[in-house]
Amino acid sequence: MIRVKICCISSEEEARIAINSGASAIGLVARMPSGPGPIASEVLKN
Repeated sequence: MIRVKICCISSEEEARIAINSGASAIGLVARMPSGPGPIASEVLKN
């Protein structure tokens, strides 16, 4: 079985698109060494 991970998801809309397109897993963009990412840490904890 082939599994596909879509990385650099930066919004709920992108996550829905990836999942609805058949992604097996997604990678979310959070805080990075260069500063805060587009998804707040509080959102990821929920």
